[in-house]
Amino acid sequence: CFITVRTPLPLSTVLILCIDLGTDMIPAISMAWEGPEADIMRRPPRNAKIDRLVTRKLVVFAYLQIGVIQAAAGFFTWMVVLNDYGFSPGVLAGLGSFDNWG
Repeated sequence: CFITVRTPLPLSTVLILCIDLGTDMIPAISMAWEGPEADIMRRPPRNAKIDRLVTRKLVVFAYLQIGVIQAAAGFFTWMVVLNDYGFSPGVLAGLGSFDNWG
C-alpha cells in the first residue's frame, strides 16, 4: 500500500525485524531442547520422486488461502487502529508521500 496508494507505513523496517527475531527465539530454543528420535538412523530415506516435501496443495493452502486471510486481517486491523487515532481510510491515500527520505 505504501508504494501504490502512498499510505503511511504501519511499521518501520527495524520494528519488523525486532518482531521477527523476537517471535523466532522461543521456537528455536524449544527445538534445541527437543529429545532425539530413537530410530531416525534406521529409517530408510524418502523416495524423492514420490514423497515430496512441498506439494502443490501445501503451496496453494499456505499462500492463496492462509496468506490472503492474514493480509486482509492485517490491513483491516491497521485501518481500524488508524481510524481510532483520527485518520479515516479516506484520508490515508497520499499521506505516505511525505515519508520519502531521499
